[in-house]
Amino acid sequence: MAPPDWLNDLPMQPGIYRFYGQAGELLYIGKSINIRQRVKSHFQSRRQSPRARRMCQLTDHVDYTLTAGELGALLLENREIKQRQPIFNRRQRRYRQLHTWVLNTSEAGFLAPVLHRPAGQIPLWSQDSYGLYRSPRQARLALEHWIKRYRLCPGICGLEGGNGPCFSFQLGRCQGACCGKESAASHNRRLKQALQEHQIQAWPYNGTLVIRETGKDNDDYHLIHQWCHLATLDHPPGGTDLHAQHDICFDLDSYRMLLHFLNRGIEHFVMP
Repeated sequence: MAPPDWLNDLPMQPGIYRFYGQAGELLYIGKSINIRQRVKSHFQSRRQSPRARRMCQLTDHVDYTLTAGELGALLLENREIKQRQPIFNRRQRRYRQLHTWVLNTSEAGFLAPVLHRPAGQIPLWSQDSYGLYRSPRQARLALEHWIKRYRLCPGICGLEGGNGPCFSFQLGRCQGACCGKESAASHNRRLKQALQEHQIQAWPYNGTLVIRETGKDNDDYHLIHQWCHLATLDHPPGGTDLHAQHDICFDLDSYRMLLHFLNRGIEHFVMP
């Protein structure tokens, strides 16, 4: 499919773009470090799925919002998709009622996952946790998977009660932490290994994190608090910006983006 001529007017800069239908309906939101090139690729792809081909056929016009760089585009795209729910984007939601696993230590020195529902005095970002789930059932299914894959003890992990060997040990699926055959140190090490890729780090900053992203013509300042993206400014933040009312809601996708860019050494500082 040949791209429309008006696509040549799109900028070759970072940002997000939006596809609209004839009636003004929002079809799709995407992001790129080169908006013109990326939008053209939607129309030029020879291997389009029927769904993508249909989207291009319905597109009447495109608008865009420029950002200083890739992080700003990612954060803005993530926010707008979840707020505006375009027709052709994969459905994404911001869940306010979440469950996660935290680790407690028993008297015998074993780490044990305990289901935690962040709220009130113990919010999600106050301690390291593992995984985010919409229901206790979903969280339990994840824990059962980790136990099976890493041959952990269901008794130590809180999924079985009673004393002595657990049922999994009798079947050869547990290495015996429940009956003195495996040490706490060994079991704890394997449990941490199972949970590592699902870890959500506790908020380490005493104040609002400001990430400065330098662009070709301007800089963006991303305000982050307790792993929540509050706002993006086109000027250095002042007291008014920091104390403005924001909708704070932990979002797993933006958390992962932020952690990735912070680990890459993007410029940042903390304001109390």
